[in-house]
Amino acid sequence: MPKILVIVLAVVILLAGGAVTLLQQMELGPFEPEVKLTPEQIAAAAAEMARKKALEPPRFVTLEPLLIPIFQGDIVAATIQLQIQIETRKGNVSKINKQMPRLKDAYIRDLHAYVPRLLRKQKDLDIASLKRRLFVIGERTIGKGLIDGVLVQSAMNRKLR
Repeated sequence: MPKILVIVLAVVILLAGGAVTLLQQMELGPFEPEVKLTPEQIAAAAAEMARKKALEPPRFVTLEPLLIPIFQGDIVAATIQLQIQIETRKGNVSKINKQMPRLKDAYIRDLHAYVPRLLRKQKDLDIASLKRRLFVIGERTIGKGLIDGVLVQSAMNRKLR
């Protein structure tokens, strides 16, 4: 009985290997060559995607206000409060909502180090650089293509001393 089982197993392995080799040589199934698109087809596809994207209005996901403490020595010298909205497309809203805790954590971690350096160089927050930074951190955290833009609705600097 064990000899027959070993022989049957060997035959099955040989047949599977032969089937894979046949598919590879005939360029069938997963071994099919990729279809090469002409530059005109690529341009037409890009134009169609741009047209579809232009027709769809953007969606905004609102985050809870982010509070970033600014330390001076061992005490909190000021608190920055940011109200942020994330611009995205309709299909990505649920994906962003699922990733919201990770996204808020990444924003707070980065801004905790970035804002004090920014305020050392300038007196006020640079909203444009802040938006770019939040966009990059968001894409790095939850993936490229989910976030189309970041809107900073309000930025308040409350000095405690």
